[in-house]
Amino acid sequence: MNNLLYKELKLSINKFFYLLPLILAALMFIPNWIYTLVFMYFFWITIPQIYGGYIGQKDNSFINMLPVSKKEIVKSKIHAVLILEALHLVTAFLLGLVHNAIYGSYNFFFDINLAFVGIILMMFALFNLVFFTNYFKTGYFFGRPTVYGVVVTLVYAFIVEFSVAKYQGVRDVFEGDFSNQLLVFVVGLIITVLLSWVTIKQSIMHYESIE
Repeated sequence: MNNLLYKELKLSINKFFYLLPLILAALMFIPNWIYTLVFMYFFWITIPQIYGGYIGQKDNSFINMLPVSKKEIVKSKIHAVLILEALHLVTAFLLGLVHNAIYGSYNFFFDINLAFVGIILMMFALFNLVFFTNYFKTGYFFGRPTVYGVVVTLVYAFIVEFSVAKYQGVRDVFEGDFSNQLLVFVVGLIITVLLSWVTIKQSIMHYESIE
């Protein structure tokens, strides 16, 4: 699996997508913006381009001729996306801290803080669950899985952002003292790990059922 992951990161994924997190992270400098949108560009740009590239490069045909199991194929592709998502999250959060130093931490919508990281982790996990479990029903077509994943994350982000802006109680939990933020982060991290495990297991099951 490590060799397949190396192939994904070194050969299959264009180097531009390692630069894109830094470019998109610059959006964190926009004052009083909806910062969950910064991470959604990953779903709107990176995923369609990478998976469209697989079709253009005939990566799917090539990888299925290799002496590797379908389980290894699924895990390598999901792990590659998880690495890219981590790169997006870390880069954007670091620039978000710079944003806070320049403008202050207050934002009309969700503030950039530790709880925000937990919320974004769960958003990535939700997208992965919807996208990969549908994508690996064919291991080829990515259009509908991408649309489904985008719709789910848009609804999720709207609920979160609206709740923080509208209800003081929600804002107190997500943007209160550090202990509250840490709790949200830890819960988000645990849910993300669990959803990622389910995503991998379900995706393997779907892909192995294909003749």
